Amino acid sequence: MTEAEAADSRLRSWLRRSGRPANYGKKYGSLPDEEDDIAVGSIAPEEAGRVGTAIRAARRCRSIICAMFGALACLAGAVLLVYVYLQSAPDDLSFVTIGDWGCGPTNCAVPPGAPEGYHHGGLNTKNVAFSMARTAENIGSKFVLALGDNFYWRGVHSATDPLWKSVWEQPFDYPSLQTPWYAILGNHDHYGNPEAQIEFSRQDLDCKQFGHCPSRWVLPRYWYSVVHPSARNRFDVQFVFIDTVILAQSSSHALAQEKARMGALDPQDLHRWEQWAKEMELMGKLQLEWLEQTLNASTADWLIVVGHYPVFSGGEHGDTPELQHQVKPLLEKYNVDAYLGGHDHTLQMLHRDGVHYFVSGSGSFNGEYHPKPESLFGSVECGFMAHRIMPSRMDVSIIDLHGKTLYRSFIPRKRNRLRGGLVGELAGVEKEWQMEADKIYKIF
Repeated sequence: MTEAEAADSRLRSWLRRSGRPANYGKKYGSLPDEEDDIAVGSIAPEEAGRVGTAIRAARRCRSIICAMFGALACLAGAVLLVYVYLQSAPDDLSFVTIGDWGCGPTNCAVPPGAPEGYHHGGLNTKNVAFSMARTAENIGSKFVLALGDNFYWRGVHSATDPLWKSVWEQPFDYPSLQTPWYAILGNHDHYGNPEAQIEFSRQDLDCKQFGHCPSRWVLPRYWYSVVHPSARNRFDVQFVFIDTVILAQSSSHALAQEKARMGALDPQDLHRWEQWAKEMELMGKLQLEWLEQTLNASTADWLIVVGHYPVFSGGEHGDTPELQHQVKPLLEKYNVDAYLGGHDHTLQMLHRDGVHYFVSGSGSFNGEYHPKPESLFGSVECGFMAHRIMPSRMDVSIIDLHGKTLYRSFIPRKRNRLRGGLVGELAGVEKEWQMEADKIYKIF
């Protein structure tokens, strides 16, 4: 190759690389696609073969590298889309609560002179179960809270009592209710054999007797605690279940005497209750110590205490003095969000000293209601409650046996406010709730 030819080759290669138009004359146009930086025809055949092979190898490497970078870019884009979706998708925990629901077709007969609200317990429970199942399906309920008085009038006699089927398994046999049932004991459960309800849970009898595996009935002991994560694990909720019949022994004894006078409790049952008084007093002290330790140790974002007797109530039984003296200070001290109870056959929402109180005790009967200074809402309609907890608030719907929403409200989150960057959002939610509460207080 002459010096002129070499210079010509270098110039054409430079022109092609620089992207200049190939209109500088017939000798200075861009090279054909099959040629590269060197004019192959101007060198020896052996050298041209080696150069061609090198060029093809370089092109393949370039294609592979481009494909790899393209795949990485697609993967990064997909990861970004998934992240954005997860951040925008709702994160919640939904459940339903029902209390004083223990009427089946035949176990709730009452004398003709009984109050009107007590004459249709079995039918009321059947209708409540249907509406609760429909609501549970709509909200994606993860579990049920059973707030006591699970079996009228004297609980169950054993873990194989027929009432398990007629009161619980058959009326609530809906797909949306085949979830865990976290239960506590009410005073009527204590009139029978409370240990039998615990044994039903421990022995996995819901699976063995009714084929619901894993078993739905959760009652491992008289008092216990469960922590539930949200759908996307951005927050968690701790439920602390207590036995208020044991804690409020004086109120429980007075109720047992009243039931005996009415004929709803046999004299031998009352005698057995009174014989158990010393053991209950000791259990009450142990439970109270456990309750404070559990609340103190909790790191949950939401903390909810569940008991049968209400702390505050405008219902037929009213407030529970022992709980106001023993439990209420702990709820306030350890920043508990809400207390859920039953016992009074009403549906109520109340608020006092930073704690929200709910009464869901009309699963079978209609009781009495008289508003209190703490009252936000109250009704004697049979029904249940639906709860949806989100990172910054808990929405509550109070629903009657026909599925009609009687009242809706929400409570703002109090605990771990700095977690998850929720401070601004929580402030807005808290202000909105206070404005709503101020309006309701004016009604009473």
